[in-house]
Amino acid sequence: MDCKILKPTKFISKGATRICFEHPYCENLCVKVVVRSKDDGILFRELRTYNEIKYELKDYLVWHENEVVDTIWGKGVVCKLLKDDSGEYSKTLNYYKNKIDREIISQLYHFAYKLVEHNIFFYDFNLNNFTIQVSNGRKKLYYTDIKSFENYKPITFFRLEKLLTPLAKYLMLRRLYVLFRALEIDQ
Repeated sequence: MDCKILKPTKFISKGATRICFEHPYCENLCVKVVVRSKDDGILFRELRTYNEIKYELKDYLVWHENEVVDTIWGKGVVCKLLKDDSGEYSKTLNYYKNKIDREIISQLYHFAYKLVEHNIFFYDFNLNNFTIQVSNGRKKLYYTDIKSFENYKPITFFRLEKLLTPLAKYLMLRRLYVLFRALEIDQ
């Protein structure tokens, strides 16, 4: 077996399309592996998106290594692993749903502002797509599902949101509204 193939075994979490493991050689990194090999394109889209928006959203994205890697589970991407002061893996916004405070609300508003300011359109604002890292006693918001930037599922019949910026903005703002409503945050 090729020694360049990573062998991650410490499971962190699982989403619809990827499984996240702690990096086998570096405890400050993780490896996100696609669940099905036919979804390898998701990883390339995520890296392309990261490189396109990493400066505009630098406060809300985790660092990504700029290549797709091979693992014993399939292809994956390596990125920064979010851990809290306690040493535990940071938890998603879903965990904090009933514990939302001003610190998180302020960051959510700023994140939304940055998206609109730079015409960066995401459509998947699931509570599990945000992670809150507690570092030095402070909460820090991260958006961890950047693959939805170039959504492969059209929202409108003719994919008009890809052509019309105002429509894309409107659709994204509607989804942000749903997120804020789910968190019982005033708009």
